[in-house]
Amino acid sequence: MNRRTYIELIRRQIYGSQPSDDAEITVGLVNKWLDISIAAAAQQNYKGNIALEGISYVNNGFYTTFKNIAVTKDENFLWKVALPQIPVGIGENDGVPILVFKDAANNQLSQNVVWLTQNQRSFNSGRRQIPNKLLAYQEADYIYILSTITLSQYTASVTMISGGTSTDLTSTINVPPDYFTVIVDYMKTQLMFQRQMPQDVQNDGLDAIKTT
Repeated sequence: MNRRTYIELIRRQIYGSQPSDDAEITVGLVNKWLDISIAAAAQQNYKGNIALEGISYVNNGFYTTFKNIAVTKDENFLWKVALPQIPVGIGENDGVPILVFKDAANNQLSQNVVWLTQNQRSFNSGRRQIPNKLLAYQEADYIYILSTITLSQYTASVTMISGGTSTDLTSTINVPPDYFTVIVDYMKTQLMFQRQMPQDVQNDGLDAIKTT
């Protein structure tokens, strides 16, 4: 199911019919809540797998691969890659488990980077390099890579927990079908709460909530 179709489905459930052109629950608003609800569904999947199997992981259906991302220099021997969004905060590095680099000249891919947590960065300085491996860590919507190689000549591919491209409403929502109900329940709770809030209908300079 693509984003636009799913967003219209949610809006019709909220309004009980086709929303009017001046509806306050807009397509853009629902699209923003969709990313948040997908993150909540991924977290529930993570917790459910631990409870049922005793193993912490997220179903592959939640992952999306983004390719041809530019690599830029940040500092000496430090490079960075801009992620399309901030990853879900699951596990140490489960939000972005894979980062590889591609050489466009011969279509070769590098091995996956070795991930560092923020705590591991404190004692990594001065340590011997791992042969044929790059070290990386994530901060917000950036990944930083430690390397003496000029990485700006390559492009990056990242695999991360994501519902897909939020800026493209024709893109497919990458979520296992059985978790759409989790997303629906989460979004309806948030959006119905907003719709039922009393509005300040008088422009009298007072921040008082009044109803008609």
